[in-house]
Amino acid sequence: MRFQKSDLLTLLVSLFIFTGCENPSSIGLDVDPDIELNSKLVDTSTVVTKLLKRDTIAVNYTDQSVLGYFKDPAFGETTASIAMALTMPSTNYKFGTNPIIDSAVLVIPYLNFYGDSLNSTFTAEVRELNEVLYNESQKVYFSNKTWDKKATILGSATLKTSYKDSITLQDIRTGLSDTVKKVPAQLRVKLDANFIKSKIIEADSLKKVSNLTFNNYFNGLYLSVNKSATTGNGGLFGLNTSSSGAARLEIFYRNTNTSGGLDTLTSTFNITAANAATELKWETNGTAVETALASNTTNNDLLYLKGLGGTYIKVNFPYLQKLKALGSNVTINRAELVFYIDDNNDYAPLDRLRIYRWDIAHRPQYVPDENPSDARYMGPNFVGGFYSKANKAYTVNLTGYIQDLMRGQLKDYGTFISAEDFTSSTGSLNNLGRSILGGGSNTNYKVKLRVFYTDQK
Repeated sequence: MRFQKSDLLTLLVSLFIFTGCENPSSIGLDVDPDIELNSKLVDTSTVVTKLLKRDTIAVNYTDQSVLGYFKDPAFGETTASIAMALTMPSTNYKFGTNPIIDSAVLVIPYLNFYGDSLNSTFTAEVRELNEVLYNESQKVYFSNKTWDKKATILGSATLKTSYKDSITLQDIRTGLSDTVKKVPAQLRVKLDANFIKSKIIEADSLKKVSNLTFNNYFNGLYLSVNKSATTGNGGLFGLNTSSSGAARLEIFYRNTNTSGGLDTLTSTFNITAANAATELKWETNGTAVETALASNTTNNDLLYLKGLGGTYIKVNFPYLQKLKALGSNVTINRAELVFYIDDNNDYAPLDRLRIYRWDIAHRPQYVPDENPSDARYMGPNFVGGFYSKANKAYTVNLTGYIQDLMRGQLKDYGTFISAEDFTSSTGSLNNLGRSILGGGSNTNYKVKLRVFYTDQK
């Protein structure tokens, strides 16, 4: 519903760019009925949007690690692998008297999946890492690093996209009869037992004095997907390397007890968030996103927003000050930035868009509506940005930010839309997906700045 009076509309024609096309921006976006009924609406102010490629992101100390191979028609190919260092059960660790290995299994629980779940199958492969990853100094690794690994495959397994299905395993219990247990869905790769025997069980005791000496000797494991063996368009798995004890190497073996008999035992070498680093490769040759990123336009027609440190969007409101022509007694009741998704999205859109601004030093900061220190703050989700399936749109509440920009209380040094939450030090790998959004120059899915206001005269 529109509330502009004809005399106001005449005034605004000279100030804003209008569109005469019927498009999704006419759909109501769940505005508070009281605001809608008691306010006038301006939704024709120009919004300029520019697609940009992100540099790098942190890939360890993260909520999850990412594994997979995804061929996206619009975004190109994304490959994700994981370099992992192992933590011993204890310092100076020993496997007891006359240990005999039965098997060794790399275990990492599934968290989520994005991609072609109907037509794709994957083969995971494990190799030995050929450079030191383990660190005791809180070292952060970034997505542009390529890890050195050895060529020999130590084990392989099929990845399942039905990651929500639990599985049943044998439960080996020391001093008790073995039983079975049901566990959450997890990737399990059986490794070469002879390799584990020679590399870990039979390693010289001096190499197992500490985790540092152990990892200088045995650098760790490298987990990847065989790209040529992947069917369909593939996809990306989020794996749990952050919860304590979730990701691990389990070594099943027997040793001689004090009575001369054999005990069946399990030793667990954990993988921590600090020592699990995702390696990301993104190839965009010949894709629409490559064209958009290379374009010299200042206002993109389509915005290819990608998680995993792929892209972000710069937003500019060049004629915002002209809203002052509405009058000196105008009160902004609500201001919202609305992005509509393009109908050519082949995969599910991102769950949420995040917004941030630059300060004078080009450091990311909250917009006032999301700033807990601002009196207008009404909770972490008040700023919105969540995807509405019904409206095929994202709505970001910018009421406080637009008010401050209009009044000159803030200067726009840069306003940005991202798939990632800039405040989260661990969430850089949480968004596996992507969205195709209408930009500022789009005809049918044009981004809108909607301002609801009241004239207090």
